[in-house]
Amino acid sequence: MISIIIPSMQLTRDRNLWRFFALSFSIEDTIRSIVENVKGVRYEVIVVCNGLQDQDLVTFVKGSMHITKYCLNSVNVGVSRAWNMGANMAEGETLCFLNDDVEVGEGCLEALCEVLNSDEKVGEVGPNGGKWDRLTSGERVGLERVEEAEEISGFLFMLKRHVFEEIGGFDVGYTPAGFEDIDTSFAVRARGYRCLVVPGLKVKHYGRMHGVSARAMTIKYLSTEVTTEELYARNSARFLRKWYPQG
Repeated sequence: MISIIIPSMQLTRDRNLWRFFALSFSIEDTIRSIVENVKGVRYEVIVVCNGLQDQDLVTFVKGSMHITKYCLNSVNVGVSRAWNMGANMAEGETLCFLNDDVEVGEGCLEALCEVLNSDEKVGEVGPNGGKWDRLTSGERVGLERVEEAEEISGFLFMLKRHVFEEIGGFDVGYTPAGFEDIDTSFAVRARGYRCLVVPGLKVKHYGRMHGVSARAMTIKYLSTEVTTEELYARNSARFLRKWYPQG
């Protein structure tokens, strides 16, 4: 069984003015795409609400017949902690981490699961990934064939449960967001597993519409707040200390 873990903070998002006329996408749409298009595997849907400020989201999560389990956090605990919470609630041996602004097409999760379980040395898979140079994403790989990557993009990826446990879960030091997905791929590879990109999947990510990386903003989390500029500086420094200690 695949445990699909979706953190979410808002049911209806504020629009990015630079992309005001682009199509919006919400967790309702994400879950609808799962229900309509995931047919070849058993799955459960786990939603982690990062804060209770959007009561429409809370009402939707509580009332949806398609959400198997949910967690309602009183505050924004960040991406890494939300992922960890979802994984701790999961019953599947395959953990799928999915943004709440991703449209899952027919056969997408089935194909990822098949590649993930094709070899014991495969630890992580996703539809997008590539090479990495310190703080910069490099050449995209896996465009025409399944290919090994240094990092898998965080909007959709799968981990084997035992690999998740071996790496100790997600590093909460990157809270609230930023570099936790790259850090995870580095940790998977450091344990001797391979990260693979699977091409040709029907999946669309709407993150440029309203994601943290889409605009400058102040993020409130736990009992504090941080600007996107401050967050990038802090998390990039942490990433470099951890994975490039020799400079």
